[in-house]
Amino acid sequence: MEPVMPERRRPNFTFQFIILGIFLAITLSRIYVDWLWFGSLGYLAVYKTMLFTKILVGAAIAALFFLFLGGNVWIADRRAKLAKAAPYYSIAAGISVIAGFIGSAFWFVVPRFAEAAPFGFVEPLFKRDPSFYMMALPFYQALIITVSLAVLAALGLTLAAYFFSQKPKKAARPAEQPPEGAEQRITQFTVGLPQKGRDHLAVLFGVLLLAAGAFFWIRRYSLLFSHRGAVYGAGFTDVHVALPLYAILTLLALAAAGVVMAYPWHKRGKLLLSASFLVFGVFFGGMLVSGLVQALYVEPNEFNLEQQYIQENIKHTLYAYGLTDVSVKDFPVTYNLSAKDIAANKQMIDNIRLWDWRPLLTTYQQLQLFRTYYDFVDVDIDRYTINGRMTQLMTSPRELDQQQLDAKAKTWINEKLAYTHGYGVVTSPVNKISKEGLPDLFVQDIPPKSGFAELAISEPRIYFGEKTDSFIITDTKANEFDYPLGNDNVFTTYNGSDGILLNGLARKLAFSINLGSLNLMISSALTPDSTVLIRRNVVQRVKTLAPFLQYDSDPYIVIANGRLYWIIDAYSSSNRFPYSESTYGVNYIRNAVKVVVDAYNGDTSFYIVDKGDPLTQSYASIFPTLFRSFDDMPDALKQHIRYPEELFRIQNGMYGVYHMKDPQVFYNKEDVWQTPNEIYDREQVEMEPYYIILKLPEEKKEGFFLIRPLIPRGKDNMIAWMAASSDPDRYGTLEVFKLSKQELTYGPMQIEARINQDTDISQLFTLWGQQGSQVIRGNMIVIPIEHSFLYIEPVYLKASAGGALPQLKRVVVAYEDKLTMQPTLDEALQVLFGASTGKPQEQEEESMLSGTIGERFAQASRLYDEAQAALQQGDFATYAQKIEELGRILES
Repeated sequence: MEPVMPERRRPNFTFQFIILGIFLAITLSRIYVDWLWFGSLGYLAVYKTMLFTKILVGAAIAALFFLFLGGNVWIADRRAKLAKAAPYYSIAAGISVIAGFIGSAFWFVVPRFAEAAPFGFVEPLFKRDPSFYMMALPFYQALIITVSLAVLAALGLTLAAYFFSQKPKKAARPAEQPPEGAEQRITQFTVGLPQKGRDHLAVLFGVLLLAAGAFFWIRRYSLLFSHRGAVYGAGFTDVHVALPLYAILTLLALAAAGVVMAYPWHKRGKLLLSASFLVFGVFFGGMLVSGLVQALYVEPNEFNLEQQYIQENIKHTLYAYGLTDVSVKDFPVTYNLSAKDIAANKQMIDNIRLWDWRPLLTTYQQLQLFRTYYDFVDVDIDRYTINGRMTQLMTSPRELDQQQLDAKAKTWINEKLAYTHGYGVVTSPVNKISKEGLPDLFVQDIPPKSGFAELAISEPRIYFGEKTDSFIITDTKANEFDYPLGNDNVFTTYNGSDGILLNGLARKLAFSINLGSLNLMISSALTPDSTVLIRRNVVQRVKTLAPFLQYDSDPYIVIANGRLYWIIDAYSSSNRFPYSESTYGVNYIRNAVKVVVDAYNGDTSFYIVDKGDPLTQSYASIFPTLFRSFDDMPDALKQHIRYPEELFRIQNGMYGVYHMKDPQVFYNKEDVWQTPNEIYDREQVEMEPYYIILKLPEEKKEGFFLIRPLIPRGKDNMIAWMAASSDPDRYGTLEVFKLSKQELTYGPMQIEARINQDTDISQLFTLWGQQGSQVIRGNMIVIPIEHSFLYIEPVYLKASAGGALPQLKRVVVAYEDKLTMQPTLDEALQVLFGASTGKPQEQEEESMLSGTIGERFAQASRLYDEAQAALQQGDFATYAQKIEELGRILES
């Protein structure tokens, strides 16, 4: 009786097919959603370029891998008659798909290489344009890495094919034992492999050595990014040791590749191993020699050997950070400022910022939120033309924060259909204070109200902002909340141009998968006219449209033509600019693009403001429909462009070192400048750049500038100040004003020290700082005026209990060796210069102090009673204020 063989079970691929189906559904839904979204914004051509380039790059890499891996499996099968070749073809296909998927993520390397725009000059070592290092070299490196990985994968797959597909062999007779030495070691390593298999693997290893030779050759160019020498870039050791070393390694790798690939003919394992170890031995030995040369020969005589490379580093770093054309001027400090000078600079004085954004944000939140689900995220500073005069204003958008909804109100209907948008902004001038020490609101309330036509808002709804992180659906059966009106709510329907119609099963299914929301498929609240709005966060929005740009972390909102717009600064940057010092992961940066997003419609426009930037020129060639000329930006928006703080900080830091253009001075770091500190609240912090309406020396009219003082390293006196213009006609112009090194000009911390040492101020701070009150010292503003400086620091007071409003109570003004703290800036200027800006509040106080004796005694009595009442209630802040007012009346 013949034995019954068990039936062979077929493999079950159900789980694998399910996983594959899920992956395909997610991928296809994402592509479909992105196709619709880019098309809805008018940027379908941009998405097609991205998508098809990714597909082509991924397909090319997958094809390369499969042809190479599959070809080697085929060769192995032909040479050694593999028992089962089919599984290896499947493995080759799987590896190829994975490689193509990973490689497609680096798709942008290819079009950037193809559309590289030149800088118009060459570096001194290889005589190459910087565009080669920034746009071509990454392509060549990616190509070598791809080939190397394909060869390594082929080596592993071919070795496995030979090793696991051979039938067991009988032990070899003594006469058949391989010879001693290298050949024996190779045979032991490849035990079980036929000789043809060893020949095949040797050829593959030779191809890998060819790739290593290409790597060593390309590696020479990376010496321009070396950190080894005195400065960033190729130094003495790099040029005289590493550069020849890489040339030698290239030749050795090519020669070794030839020897290894000839193994099938010479069968000399010792020669194969010697050639391979020679390459790697020279590589590691060369690295050791480079280190010894640097330590024992270069560093003892570093400046003399590195001088020319230091010079190149200075030149290229200044260019890379846009500092080549900085205008440097002397700023002799005379300290002969008079009341006449104060009056002559009235527009600048009237726009001195007294409100620090941090306490102002708290004040906005206390006064203008109205509902817990609203939030003010940030306060932005800009300038507007009000009644024909440039006026500096501070603005904060009132955004809707769904996270602040009551827990019971956090339903899908509320979060996606009802609570969809913020409403309006709050705007106040930088210097106006009410009698209560609060800001004077130029735009306020819901709906927004303003007494100025220039600030009128006809469309206050904010569907796109910094807090709008989730998708929403409009035109539904649910009531869409607009804004609160007393105890009731006003509802609306979105009529903007953004959104994608959910008018079919395929779209609903795609968005349900992509957004992870089954309700898009089953909700009865949707109608055939319902539209979905996605990527409403303005930063996420622009990053999706143009992922190859870097974006400023501080979008700011502006009022223009009755609408609200977000302006976002975009940067072209690289970490591959030759000889340039690196900071924050980049060593080349330009503020090349301004992005504008309509807060209601979501319309997004990219305007090129730096036409001379080669990186942006390349991007514009790749995506011709994405970018627009700065000339096309509406004039109402041009008036609100600002020089970005983040770029200015980077340039400050670089210029503080690289203003020393003499290599000897630079090497010794004899004149390093750095950012000063200041006191905010009670802590010492770095002084931030600040926007200011300023009339530069020798200029006839004011402009809008971003400035920051600079101090010598290790000292507190001011040595220079830097200004960047935000005016459209001279946007991006950088100027540095140098102070005399022979005369003392107070720096911010020296003024802070004088404030601390003033007994009257210290006593008042101590009194205010009693239990129940908190003194907040605002950020200091250093004002260059004529050929002098004013130092201005606001002082705020708030109760320590929650919900307290910070009130601006005093203004400290310092000039030369004089310092005073008064209730208002105007009073402080009167004390120092006898000057007055004629503010209504001060005029009312002067009227109060100039009344009859009886009237003033009555006022004093009232103030005394109010002070005692505040004292009994524990309100020490009000007590101090009333006592001070009482003292002024009694003194009068």
